[in-house]
Order: sequence, then structure tokens, then C-alpha cells
Amino acid sequence: MIDRYKDLDINKIWSDKNKLFLWLRTEMAVMHARLHFKDEISWEDYERIKRSLEENPIDIEWWKAKDKEIHHDLNAFIQERIRFMPKELRKYFHQGMTSYDTEEPAFVKMIKDSIKIVERHYFELEKIIKEMAMKYRYTIMNGRTHGQEAEMQSFGKRCLTWLQDLRISFRNLRKSKENLRFSKLSGAIGNYGGVTPAIETKALKFLGFKPQYGATQIMPRELYAPIAQGLSQIVATINKIALTIRLGARSGRPIYQEPFAKKQTGSSAMPHKKNTISTEQMEGMYRMAKAYAMAIMENIQTWEERAIEQSCVERVCWPDLFHVTIRVLKVMKRVLGGLVVYPNNMLQEIYESRGCYASSHAKEILKQLGFDFNEAYRIVQLAAFNVFESAREERFPKSFDDADKLITMDLNVFYKKLVSIKEIISEGNSKVSLQLSATKEEVQNWNNKLREVFQHSENLELWSKIFLPSYLLRNEDTLYRRILRIT
Repeated sequence: MIDRYKDLDINKIWSDKNKLFLWLRTEMAVMHARLHFKDEISWEDYERIKRSLEENPIDIEWWKAKDKEIHHDLNAFIQERIRFMPKELRKYFHQGMTSYDTEEPAFVKMIKDSIKIVERHYFELEKIIKEMAMKYRYTIMNGRTHGQEAEMQSFGKRCLTWLQDLRISFRNLRKSKENLRFSKLSGAIGNYGGVTPAIETKALKFLGFKPQYGATQIMPRELYAPIAQGLSQIVATINKIALTIRLGARSGRPIYQEPFAKKQTGSSAMPHKKNTISTEQMEGMYRMAKAYAMAIMENIQTWEERAIEQSCVERVCWPDLFHVTIRVLKVMKRVLGGLVVYPNNMLQEIYESRGCYASSHAKEILKQLGFDFNEAYRIVQLAAFNVFESAREERFPKSFDDADKLITMDLNVFYKKLVSIKEIISEGNSKVSLQLSATKEEVQNWNNKLREVFQHSENLELWSKIFLPSYLLRNEDTLYRRILRIT
């Protein structure tokens, strides 16, 4: 991973220094396990080996040079270590083991340690979103479906949705982490040709693992693919949140924007721009995460007991997948922690929706007041079309001179007083629309019936109530109780 997106903690975990340390840890665990079995190795010899290795730290440059010469990094590691041992003790180091007996426990440990870093950043992001949900619990906004204005909600509720989506993805990762309880020391084809099952069990216990029975020369990559998928899914969820922020930040009347530093620049050509670079980056990060996860999934395939094609993939894809996952968590912490929210613009959107945010409730009330389903639906639909048809007079310039005149006009000329479906329906003022099939007679009959219904004050009172946030959002409290455990 390039420095721009690299996480220092992940870099340390997947460094050569840490990998070699973990390889040595595995080798020492096997020798330590042999101490518990008669005639395997004496305590005196074990202590002599241990002391010679501790007094001579691993020389990474020597190891790299030897690897370049022999084209086998594990054998290069063995040679680097045994050169410091008395010749008569060298036979005990890597005794009866194959390369991946040494490497597998170390590999799993690196994945486990990397997940701990992911968890830390995840919980910090979760805390930020919880705080946002409380802060914006009563900040009203329009929800959208298919890119169109739908029903009213609070911005706090949208934050709760983000929180729950992230929790789902994080639970998937945590569930897959259970696969990391296992490892192997069962030899070149997994039938204990060199290390006995008893020694394997004892050595793995020292390392914090249980034996994976049925492994070949390597662990089944079916254990690790779900972890990669879990990481990729977290990135996908964060990208979904990022996309929502990008959509809400579009020019005209943004409802929120990612933080913009005082010395930051947007477009190099257009100084007014506040480009959504951080949330756009999340899309690119997701593309990488998806590709890494797919490559790791392909590692399930291997020739019979062993082939080496998975090795190069894992050297690159695992650390990079963790770098990407933590990068998006860090960026989203900064974006949501500093999100600029415009409640007035949210309110303006609701106002300009002309009551359509309550259209489904309006339909239900009309059914309650005696209209059949089709009538109720068509009456509200017609009213919604009417309010937008009457909102402005469309003008198409015939030349750029005409356009010059239009752009310098008072734009209020285009807009009449905003009329809501609330008034059109309750006053029986719907008009025939060329966009709908209702005839003049049908519309007149509906208007007459509506005027009659809304002569009654109790009906009008009920009607007015459905356009208020206190009515429309009254059940959002359930989400706060169920998700945040608060009243």
C-alpha cells in the first residue's frame, strides 16, 4: 500500500520484522511442546537454543540476501537462525516441520491482530453516529426513495439507519473471526509425518490455537474468505453512507456537507467548489476492497494438497485490505465527526414539497372519511400534480440575450405562492391535469365530495394533524428505544 493510504499499526503487524518474530515464536512453541514428551529434547538443550537465539536477534538484511539467493524465505529464515546455534542442537530447530507449519500460526495471528485495529476504529465511528442520532433527533428532513422526495423523517433516524447497517456488517466480521481459533502443525500433507498430533495440540495451545484436523500442507482457505468478505462488507456499508452524504451535498441547496478545512481548495479551476473528495474516495476504496476480497476468495482453490499460487495474493491482498478498511473508517470518523448540517435547507425542502411528504397519510385519511382506495389514491395524486404544475411558469429563452434577461430578473417572478396538497384537497380545488387520465366530471365530483367532507370541523382537524412532524414521526421513538436503548 502506498504511504498515502497506509495505516501504521497495520504496517507494523504485517512487517517483515513482526512476521519473522512470529515464525520464531512458532518454532519455539514446537520445541517447548517437545519438552513434555520423553526423549524429544532436554530442558538443557532447549534453554541453550533459546539463549543463543535471544543473544542474536534476527538479521533481516541477512535473511533477505539469503532469500534472494535460494528463493525460499522460510528456508532463509531457518538458515539465519541456526547459524547461531551449536551444530549438535540445530537438528531440533524446525524438526519434522514444513514451511507452512511455521507460517500458518503466524499468518492467523497477524489477521487477528489486524482485526483488533479495525474494531478499535469501528467502535469510535459507532460512538460518533450515536451522538449524531441524539443531536439530530428532532431535526426534520425529507426521506427519499428512487431519488424522489418520499416521507418526512428526522435526520437522527437516518443516522440510526447508518448505525444499524454498520452493526450488521461488523457482526458478520466478528462471526467470521471465530474461524481464527484454528491452525495446524501437521506436516507436508497434513497426516502428521513429522510432528505428532500430541505435540501439535500442545504447541498450538501455547500459541492460542486449536488443531484444524483435515488440513493439507496449508490451512483450508475457506476459513479466511469470510473474514475478507466481512472486511469488504464494512467498506461497502461505509461507502453507502458516503454516497448518501454526496447526494445531500449537491449544489443548489445542500442539506449537509463533509468538513472543508480553512486552507483547503476545491476545484483547481473553480474557486467556489467544495468537492466531496473524502466521500468520493470511499467509492474508490470499496472497489479495491472488493477486488482484494475476491482474490482472497479465489485462494480457496488449490491443487490437491498444495500449490503456491495463494502465497503472492496473501502477501499483498491481506495487508492492503486491512489498510483500505481502516482508511475508510478513519475518513468516515472525520467526515461524520465534522459534518456540516443545514437544518434550514432540510426544512425548505419539506416546505417546497408542498405537503407531498404526507401523501400516503392523506390517502389513508381519505379512505377513513369514506373514499374508496382508488378514489383516495387518485385525489391525492391529482393534487400533487396540481401543486407542481401551478408552481411556476416555464420559460424557454430563444437566444442568449433572452437568457441574459431571465438571469437578471427577480426570480420570485417565476414562483407564485406555494400551494400545498393540504389546502387543495381540503378546499376541493383540484384541477384537471394533462398528465393524468381523470376527466373534468370526475374531478368535479371529487371536489364536491371533498368540500362536503371537510365542512365538518373534526374532519378538518384530523386532516391538519397529519401534516405535522409530531404526528408523522411519533413512532420514531421506537427506533431510539430498540437501537440506542433510550426513551
